Amino acid sequence: MRFNEKLVTVLGGTLFTSAVVCLQTPHVLSLQANQVGKNAENFTVLISSDYPGSGVIIAKKDNTYTVLTAEHVVRHSDFEYQIVTADGKKHPVKYQNVKKLPGVDLAVVSFSSNSNYSTAKLAKADEAGLGSVVYTAGFPDPGQAIENRIFQFTRGEVSGLNPKAKDGYSLIYTNITRKGMSGGPVLNTNGELVGIHGRAETDVLPGDGKNAPIQVKAGLNLGIPIKTFLSLAPKVGLKLDFDTPKPVATPPAKPATANKPSEPTTPGVSPPGLQPGIPASPSKLPSRPKPIKPKGTGQSTVCAGSNC
Repeated sequence: MRFNEKLVTVLGGTLFTSAVVCLQTPHVLSLQANQVGKNAENFTVLISSDYPGSGVIIAKKDNTYTVLTAEHVVRHSDFEYQIVTADGKKHPVKYQNVKKLPGVDLAVVSFSSNSNYSTAKLAKADEAGLGSVVYTAGFPDPGQAIENRIFQFTRGEVSGLNPKAKDGYSLIYTNITRKGMSGGPVLNTNGELVGIHGRAETDVLPGDGKNAPIQVKAGLNLGIPIKTFLSLAPKVGLKLDFDTPKPVATPPAKPATANKPSEPTTPGVSPPGLQPGIPASPSKLPSRPKPIKPKGTGQSTVCAGSNC
């Protein structure tokens, strides 16, 4: 059988064009949003106290789990803290095991359990770039319509990067968040942890003589990149443990050359996992700002100090 040469040429060009289009399709390796949300629900925890917040399980060793959160969520040594996992179980926190990272609004807490819980995968990249889709998750305070505290998962985009930001909050994004989601994860489209949520940009509406000024959220939210945590973790006794890779296959030996030693192979390393280390001594704890309660009716309490 013979093919028409012109037809073969056209088909070849068509096939080549299709291949190029496939290669340029964005987010080929990304997970579906519902899968990212399902995974996030398994490793995101509620940190229960007088001022509840959220956290994310990042490591497990034996029956001890490590949770990363915002420092202001676990700031007060006189509060009783509990980690509430996805199965609804409550795990007490020993405050002497809380480790606060220097210069940023980050802390780690640990709890013990014989149950098997998921851990978040830390992103390899430094941080999400401008325009990148990101997800936030956590347990916001109840409001007027949503009267109970439930897991929430929201989508947005990175809108800015501020390397000079106070307390490490250099990641800015457009996700909807509420008070109570502080300490929860910021995830990329692969479901990897790229940051910890903790603040919101706010505006102040002026008073009119009868009503006091009201602080309201401006729609932009802030998180601390995971690279910041990794760079500071060793300073509070958190050991960065690298898995030992399998040996690299050695090629057949060449004929020996006088006085020329063989070159060793260099094994690669996988992303770090975290193990609880020696607890750091708690520093002097600043007072927590009180929520601002509006004078009028039908308005929700605004989180004070821009902590969200």
